[in-house]
Amino acid sequence: MLLRWSPFAALVAVGCNSSPPAGDAGIAPSSRPAAAADAPSASGTAPAPAPSASSTGAPAADPTRLTVDGKPTQGAVLRAKVSGRVKNISFPGHKTTILDDGEFLIGFAREAPAKERLALTLDDGTVLVREFEVAQRTYEIDRIDGLPKSQVDLDAATKKKLAEAEGKLDALRMKFGDGVCFKETFAWPVRGKIASRYGQPRVLNGTESGPHYGVDIVAPVGAAVRAPACGKVVFVGRNLPLSGNVLVLDHGRGLTSTFIHLQDFKRKENDVVHQGDELATVGLTGRTNGPHLHWGMNVYDLRVDPELLVPPMQP
Repeated sequence: MLLRWSPFAALVAVGCNSSPPAGDAGIAPSSRPAAAADAPSASGTAPAPAPSASSTGAPAADPTRLTVDGKPTQGAVLRAKVSGRVKNISFPGHKTTILDDGEFLIGFAREAPAKERLALTLDDGTVLVREFEVAQRTYEIDRIDGLPKSQVDLDAATKKKLAEAEGKLDALRMKFGDGVCFKETFAWPVRGKIASRYGQPRVLNGTESGPHYGVDIVAPVGAAVRAPACGKVVFVGRNLPLSGNVLVLDHGRGLTSTFIHLQDFKRKENDVVHQGDELATVGLTGRTNGPHLHWGMNVYDLRVDPELLVPPMQP
């Protein structure tokens, strides 16, 4: 049953600053998912939150039944596993899906509060509660001046096209894939100088433009962009407003990678790839003032930091 609450400082890719996605669509889920939480249901209603041991008197579950790999940090992705079937999930601000294998992902937003609470109601009636102490981060402001006015102040037609493109990508990121590529140790998709990092506030020509949701890696046009982990290509699109040529790779359980400003594609939609397979080449498409790869990552609607999943960059 699936419950549907279910020196390079001037390098700029303004199209990476869009607001977090929302929506609900997906790759066909497993036939027996155990539970999902914190996304609107098809009917537009949400199930009742899972009770907690403290609020209902339900017995507490053995805390060792939940294991979590990773440090709770703003922008981080944690791998988790629960033993036993889950009847309900309470995790405000998160969409979570748990299959019979018990494995799922936890993503923390850029502005995640210092404390977050996950409560799992198990099929034996016990409640498993995990309180996360989320490490808070500071983000250095990225100031970029001297850009053409048209690259900062968008006209009405461009804004409309941008909203349509973002809506399509938002829906794709909310798809549920039951693959397990998220379990791999991730690798950099390309090597080069990091020009801009996740979370940095962007100030363009003196105007705030929102945070940068990804990592920008300087590389020459034509350099190979490789899969950081295995997955399924779920989107290939050309000439999107601001972003240029875009490819989205689904790693499973709500985790997706988005690559923008590409030149050529080496894969098509529905291709299944392994880590290290060439996906595309670095380009200069969309709104940018230098060739580079923007790599963004989502856990469903949460934009997370891909740099936290890979080892330090070695150019």
